[in-house]
Amino acid sequence: MTKSSASIKSKTISDSEINRVEQCIVRAATEAGNFAKSRFGGILEISSKGDKTGKDLVTDVDRASQNLIAKIMAETCPGHVLLGEEDPPDEKQEASEWLWIVDPIDGTTNYVNSSNIYAVSIAALYKGETVAAAIWIPWPNEDGFELMHARKGHGTWIGDSRLHVHTASESGVPIAGVLASFLRWMPRTFNMKKSLMENPGEIRDGGSACYEQFMVAKGSMQYAITGVARTWDFAAGILLINEAGGKVMRLNSDGQFCNFYGWMENYKTDSETYMKLRQWKGLVLSGPPSTVDFVDANLSPKRPSFFNKIKTLFFQAGKGIYSNVFMRKTLVFH
Repeated sequence: MTKSSASIKSKTISDSEINRVEQCIVRAATEAGNFAKSRFGGILEISSKGDKTGKDLVTDVDRASQNLIAKIMAETCPGHVLLGEEDPPDEKQEASEWLWIVDPIDGTTNYVNSSNIYAVSIAALYKGETVAAAIWIPWPNEDGFELMHARKGHGTWIGDSRLHVHTASESGVPIAGVLASFLRWMPRTFNMKKSLMENPGEIRDGGSACYEQFMVAKGSMQYAITGVARTWDFAAGILLINEAGGKVMRLNSDGQFCNFYGWMENYKTDSETYMKLRQWKGLVLSGPPSTVDFVDANLSPKRPSFFNKIKTLFFQAGKGIYSNVFMRKTLVFH
């Protein structure tokens, strides 16, 4: 069995090396974020990735931001591989032990419409697990932004301030007047028990998964249900929230939320792994552990219409590959 086709299990990585990589992605996220901020509200080259005009927008700033991150990665971490939202959809690439998962601007539609709810997100995966992460967002402070970062086992930070998720109620019931997020279509596709329906928190839908996860890790949002979205929408947030004392779950093939840490199982340094990571989609619940457990206990997908809809959606999006947690028979990552 060749190295490229074998599951990676033997080699470990030192904390000092993870720390070095963390500093590299912090630099890359800061430079890319400040570049995006410098172009905010200006003239943009805008197009749609799909067939529908106005849907799934991309700008020249998205592409330039990703190119800037790729350049910094190549300079500081040679041998690492980048998987980014703005890669060509048929990009031929092999996953490596180190993989940077990049969303150069998450919330492009907001950005195009001069809404400052957007983010730059970078996660460094080692053997499929996020071990270092950074998210940049615009913020009304002296610098004009906040940069959140974490590495495994060392907490989540903005500058010198260590962050914690929101302090939950004793029962885990969402707190009135405190921000929360779930998707507008969820009441149509999920059964929500009365206790959650009557106590959902102050619901907002910001249009940027990475921004919402930033707010959860910071403690400004008590929980978020995010998706259905891609690997680059979650790879950084998983670590930032966990290291801030939170809990992250994703919906599995049985329609149940389960703990979510990344894509470690069956991770291989080959092109198939790269494409499966690129095509992966998921629905993720995050927040303080007791709040997440409460929401989980009071939420369940309707059957069979929900799963029929999801199967169709993912089959089309994955070009014949059920690339996500819902479909067990072809799933590689858990």
